[in-house]
Amino acid sequence: MTQDGPSWAIAALADEPAPLIAAFVRHHLAIGAREVHIFLDRPNPEAETLLNGLEGCILTLCDQAYWERVNHGRRPGRHLGRQKFNATRAYRTTGCDWLLHCDVDEFISDGAALSTLLAHEQSAEGIVLGNLERVHRASEPGIHIFEGAFRGPIGFTETDAKALFGRFASFLNFGLTGHRVGKTIVRTRRDWTMGIHTPNGFDQSKLVKSDSRLLLHFDGLTELHYALKLLRKAFETYAGPKRKIGQERTAQFRFIRDHASDPNALFQLVRGVQSLTEHQATILGILGVLHEVPFMPKACADLDLSPATFNAMLREREAALIATAGLTL
Repeated sequence: MTQDGPSWAIAALADEPAPLIAAFVRHHLAIGAREVHIFLDRPNPEAETLLNGLEGCILTLCDQAYWERVNHGRRPGRHLGRQKFNATRAYRTTGCDWLLHCDVDEFISDGAALSTLLAHEQSAEGIVLGNLERVHRASEPGIHIFEGAFRGPIGFTETDAKALFGRFASFLNFGLTGHRVGKTIVRTRRDWTMGIHTPNGFDQSKLVKSDSRLLLHFDGLTELHYALKLLRKAFETYAGPKRKIGQERTAQFRFIRDHASDPNALFQLVRGVQSLTEHQATILGILGVLHEVPFMPKACADLDLSPATFNAMLREREAALIATAGLTL
C-alpha cells in the first residue's frame, strides 16, 4: 500500500481494433490505475504504436515465441483459457496491491470511487464490482462508439419479460445480453490463479460485494462488433469439453449460427437486444435500472473513436470470420 492508498492494476487479453485497446489503457491509467497489463492475442501493430512508451502500460504479444517461453509452446485452445493464463501471470508479477481481470470492453467508471472502496475494505480479500451494460436509445450509430445509456439487471418474470421485450425476451438474461455478476478485484500476493469473474482457490467468506456498479460493460461497441462477437462464439471450435453458458446466450449463438448468411435477420436480433424503444426505456427508468449518465473514456481526445472507423477496422480484422460465416456486409 502506498502513502496515497492502495494501488491497483488491470489485466486484459485483447483481440480488438487498436483504438478500443488504446482507449481502455489510457482511460484506466488516467483514473488511477498504476499498471495496465495488455496481452495481445494476435499481432496488432496499430495498438503497439498507440501504446508505445505509455508509462504504466505493460504490453505483451502472445505469439508462438511467447508461448514457447512461458508455457512450453502450448497455447490454450480456448479464449477463456488464454485469458486466465495471462491474468494469472499479471497477478503474480504486478507490484500493485490489487488486480482486476476484465475485458477491454469493460471500463471502470470512477477511479476515485474505486480507490475509496479499496481503502475502506481493509479486511476483504476481494471485492465484486457490479456491472451495468451499455444500451442504445436510438438506431443511429452516434458520434463515438461509447455513446448510449446503461441498464442494470432486473429479475423479470417470464410474462413481464415477454410483455416488455417481445420475441427478444428469450435472448436476455435479467434484461441483459451479457453477464450480471460483475468482476472481482482481488488482493495480490496470494496463492491464487485468476478466473474470469473470481479467482480460483478463493475464500468466498473474504469476498465483499460492492453496492455501487462501477464496471461499465460495452457488450459490443457497435452493432457490427456485437454481431461479429456472436459469430465468433457461434463458430468457434476447440478440443475438450464445451464451456457452460446460460440458455439466453446459447439462444443468441444458435440464432446467429442459423442466420449467419442473412444480415437482415442478424442485425434485427442485435437491435432487438441492444437498443431500447421509448416505451422500454420508460419502463426501465421507472424500475430504476436505466442510467442515462454519458460516458467517454479519459485521455482519448486524439483517438478516432467514430463508429465508421471502428467498423472499417472490424471488417478488415475479421475478414476470415465473415467469409467463414458467409455473411455479406
